[in-house]
Amino acid sequence: MKKSIVLVSLFLLAAAALVAEESVAVKAVFADVSGKVQYQRPGGAWQPAKVGDSIEKGAIVSTGFKSSATLKLDSASIYLKALTRLTLEDIMKTSGGTQTKLYLLAGRVKADVPPEAGKTNDFRVKSPTATASVRGTAFEFDGMNLMVSRGTVQYQTPTSQFRLVGAQEFSYLSLNGTVVPPTAVALGSDLSKAAQIIDQSKIQGFAPPPPPASNSSGKTTLTITVQ
Repeated sequence: MKKSIVLVSLFLLAAAALVAEESVAVKAVFADVSGKVQYQRPGGAWQPAKVGDSIEKGAIVSTGFKSSATLKLDSASIYLKALTRLTLEDIMKTSGGTQTKLYLLAGRVKADVPPEAGKTNDFRVKSPTATASVRGTAFEFDGMNLMVSRGTVQYQTPTSQFRLVGAQEFSYLSLNGTVVPPTAVALGSDLSKAAQIIDQSKIQGFAPPPPPASNSSGKTTLTITVQ
């Protein structure tokens, strides 16, 4: 009996060691910095960001007025626009791929997540109201509005209502918590034109139904997954 327990213990230790060897923490590197950009490591003070600086899990990045930054996270890139605050919740690389979890507290980001043959690149950007989870696509997201420049994204609410948003298409969350039918946009469009696109879509008859009579204060969470 004791021998069996020892063998099981050794097996579990070996398995744990194998997992530890296969999981490697990845650092994000500043590939470009423009204007006032700062970062704060866990427990540390705010400091100015410079090209080549690397930050790890738990770090916060903040961009000032008329400022921007580009972070390289393994094979993925994320562009932080002005007045954006982003937390690196987790960046982990395994033999099967890379898992990235970011928290967008404010502002707007544009991500490019290229597909990797034989691997899964799980890239998530969370906000106080939504989550964008993508694999092998390029998109711009501000927590409510979504614009896809490459690939096809399924934009889904917690009630399982969803829309497929393809390349060069735009969609957003309406006031009643539904995903609006995607609208085609011109090549090179970005979320700075979101208000214009929404107004135009209403003129063309794609306006969402009016909000329900009840006034719920609950937050809506969206899940976006690549098809």
